[in-house]
Amino acid sequence: MVFMQTPSRPTLRESTEAMVRNIGRELAGIKQAIGRSRGDREAEPRLTGTWLAHLLISSQALLHNLLIDTARRPERLLVEGLAPGRD
Repeated sequence: MVFMQTPSRPTLRESTEAMVRNIGRELAGIKQAIGRSRGDREAEPRLTGTWLAHLLISSQALLHNLLIDTARRPERLLVEGLAPGRD
């Protein structure tokens, strides 16, 4: 018996503006925690590593969003004899 998988629906993409706000808010929280842990030989390096990892992951996602936002949209080809919007 063969089961066909239903294609997954595309997820909604967070706007670049919203993404920048969220990243800034999250990084600000981590930076505050780093400030409170100054001198703690265990917590400070861990939080710094968390901050750097978050920055790298967020940067990749933000670049992906920016590429989508700035990509040239393909032009629609019109087939002779067919009006736009008709099959």
